[in-house]
Amino acid sequence: MKAFCLVVLVAVLSCGLAGPAQAADWRQCKSEKLEAIRLEKALRKGRRLKGYGSGAAMKRERRRIDEWLWKNCRSYYSELRDLYIGRM
Repeated sequence: MKAFCLVVLVAVLSCGLAGPAQAADWRQCKSEKLEAIRLEKALRKGRRLKGYGSGAAMKRERRRIDEWLWKNCRSYYSELRDLYIGRM
């Protein structure tokens, strides 16, 4: 049964039935990256930002943003990297 589920999952992902990811525009990518940078800086300093209940919640949000950026903003990779370097 596990093998069958794995085969179906691979078939769905390889055929693109999961739906194509929509690329985001530059403003969306930039604002998400700035939020990720803000979270990373706060986590490094050991402080909690408003709107987050704990450090673990901040880490989860940062991981979610990084995954979203990877899926939706690959075309802006070099610009986002330059933004990161400039802000850190």
